[in-house]
Amino acid sequence: MLNLLPWQGAQWEKIVQIRLDNRLPHALLFSGPQGIGKAQFARFFASSLFCFSPSKDYVPCGKCKTCELFVAGNHPDIRLIEPEEEGKQIKVDQIRELIDFINLKSQYERYKIAIINPADAMNRSAANTLLKTLEEPPEQSILILLSHRPNLLPVTIRSRCQQIQFNPVYDESTKNWLNENLDNQQSAEQLLIMSSGAPLTAIAMVENDEIEKILMVINDLELVQEHKDDPIHVAEKWNKTGATRIFQWLLQLMGDLVRLKSSSGHVRHYQSDIYPRLQRLTNRLDLYRLMQCHDLLLKNYSMCMGQISYNTQALLEDFIIYWQEQANHTGG
Repeated sequence: MLNLLPWQGAQWEKIVQIRLDNRLPHALLFSGPQGIGKAQFARFFASSLFCFSPSKDYVPCGKCKTCELFVAGNHPDIRLIEPEEEGKQIKVDQIRELIDFINLKSQYERYKIAIINPADAMNRSAANTLLKTLEEPPEQSILILLSHRPNLLPVTIRSRCQQIQFNPVYDESTKNWLNENLDNQQSAEQLLIMSSGAPLTAIAMVENDEIEKILMVINDLELVQEHKDDPIHVAEKWNKTGATRIFQWLLQLMGDLVRLKSSSGHVRHYQSDIYPRLQRLTNRLDLYRLMQCHDLLLKNYSMCMGQISYNTQALLEDFIIYWQEQANHTGG
């Protein structure tokens, strides 16, 4: 049976009020950071719309035929649209198939529901094709768009969706949930800060040894800065690890380096021996050059995650070569 995650109470209350007011829209946009549980929330919401015996707060019973079909992944009136390959675009043919599906009559005389995850992965043709359906949606149809980068969606699409925001969470109930779902002694508070308040990302960090990989990135930055490793070799290794995650870790690290250099605000929690290493990384760059590195990193990450397919290794090479060049100048 699907369940809400502990930090999603406010969002569910909003859904309940919308339904009590009989204002359920044809399109919703769930936005928030990766790892906050938007997909699980969307599935729970969809299940509640199909359920024959929901509670007064629209929580699905988990026992009726439609709930059983949904949990088994066999419900005929729901469709999930994702990129055919991780990190790739959602293509126009996928959206056309979705539209054909959404226009068919519901087999259970309820709703036809489509979940697009992530919606910002749609290429321009796909987004334009979806817009036509958003403008004239079929009766009893609901489109649920999920996005951690809603600013990349066309304004015309965002304006036709009712938005529900999922913000980063750091409260005690979330920390307790993390402790219950982790089999190690890692601090839940530390993990939440390192994952930018995304509990599912925190779980993945432990399961995928991401903390060790972040330490690898710090080590590589040190070696390149000291001319003890070749930037091209480092970029090749990073690209094999996964360009998207490397860029995300680099952006977190670079933000912390800027804060350390400018003495403004707190950096994320790291192991105690990491702080001197971060401080040393800033010693060879003045604040201006460090911010230039951050700006280049942000630009290349945006290109990596954009709808045009760029060579991710080349984007990583561009940054790491620039990083080494800036380290040739004395910090201050």
